[in-house]
Amino acid sequence: MSTNNFLFNFNKINSKNSSSELKVASVFKRGLAGIIDIHITVILMAIYLEIIFRSFYINKYYDFIVKFEETFGTKTPKNTPDHLEFIFHHEIFLWTIIVFISTIFIGAIYHAYFNSSSWQATIGKRIMKIIITNNSQQKITFGQGIFHYFLSLIPYFFIAFLVFYARKNNISIFETFNSSPKILALGIFFLAINQVNIFNKKKINFFDYIAKIEFYKSKTHFSYPWNSNSISNKND
Repeated sequence: MSTNNFLFNFNKINSKNSSSELKVASVFKRGLAGIIDIHITVILMAIYLEIIFRSFYINKYYDFIVKFEETFGTKTPKNTPDHLEFIFHHEIFLWTIIVFISTIFIGAIYHAYFNSSSWQATIGKRIMKIIITNNSQQKITFGQGIFHYFLSLIPYFFIAFLVFYARKNNISIFETFNSSPKILALGIFFLAINQVNIFNKKKINFFDYIAKIEFYKSKTHFSYPWNSNSISNKND
């Protein structure tokens, strides 16, 4: 696809379902919806982690601490080859990875389920009267919702990397950008692709475009997300 075609398609508003007269949702309202959804997912993750820790993880952690102290005479692991080797070979390492990944999937499932449901919106979007569609203004699939969610996490993974890099090297975030031209270039890149929604008619960023996701000011008429699917004609 040429650059001109890319820019044209990026800014073109699909009129296949023009009879629905859907209007593009503003970046501001999407931001408010996102804040609501972040709080909901944090609560869901906290409940999940509480159940996991109380059911089995805490026992495995105590087992690790006891064995580690018996082996090294301390309860505090350090960044040494023998300590790291012990951690990597203990089951706590594998279980920690499993718990971490499954916790991330709590947010993925929440967003994918509600966005692909009859509501076509998460709870936050439902409150702000926003629906999510594909680029043909049709209901997205669960798989598309998962794909879009993990795409949207990429900038946050980059931020996590910056924090880790800064703490490891005992420098500030600002100094982290100055420490490597590659990190600076990545920072500018992620900033640009996240803010590109300001400059296109659909108000979508680069990750929305890749996942073929669009946002409109509307609300389906279904009371529950598990009802049959449809796009409502109700607009703000």
